Amino acid sequence: MASKKEVEEMLKQSIESGNKNSTHIEALWTEIGEKQSKIYDLNWEISELKSENTDLSTKIKECMEKRHSIKRAQYQKDWLEHFNPMKTDN
Repeated sequence: MASKKEVEEMLKQSIESGNKNSTHIEALWTEIGEKQSKIYDLNWEISELKSENTDLSTKIKECMEKRHSIKRAQYQKDWLEHFNPMKTDN
């Protein structure tokens, strides 16, 4: 059986260990909170970039359609000038 002094020493070590663990757990929760905040910020940034990407995709499609229309109109004009040279284009 352990003496009173040994029991007191074991109790003291146990309390110190508990305090260290408490401090460590508190630091871990702080770190978890910071990481959750960072995740939230990154998710918001991803959302903004997706929205911007959608806008840019729409503008690219519009530009491509306009370019296609211009090419088609130029082809029609050239064709008409070649096969119907008497027609005047104002």
